Amino acid sequence: MVRSSTSMAEKLALDRAWAEAARRCRLSPADVRMAKELGFKPRSLLKNQPSPQQPWKAPVAEWVRDLYAKRQRRSEQRRQRRERAQEAMVDLTNADPSVATPTTPADI
Repeated sequence: MVRSSTSMAEKLALDRAWAEAARRCRLSPADVRMAKELGFKPRSLLKNQPSPQQPWKAPVAEWVRDLYAKRQRRSEQRRQRRERAQEAMVDLTNADPSVATPTTPADI
């Protein structure tokens, strides 16, 4: 019998930790999902709560949403670049050889 990497008790403890982080950081279920997708652990969210001496720090929910939006933007840009590069490769392979640009000094 193959055992999973985390036991049922560990999963239950992690679920409790996420519930505690969601409560203390005032996270919605969507915020929790985003934080998990970003790879955060509940402890890291609790550690990043702004204290009264840190007025420049955004609340955790807003911080997670900003990071998630930034990641989505980057992945969308990466996808668009990949598509443009693929289109350029297709254009090069379908180009008319009689109009080909010179590649060596002898061709010029």
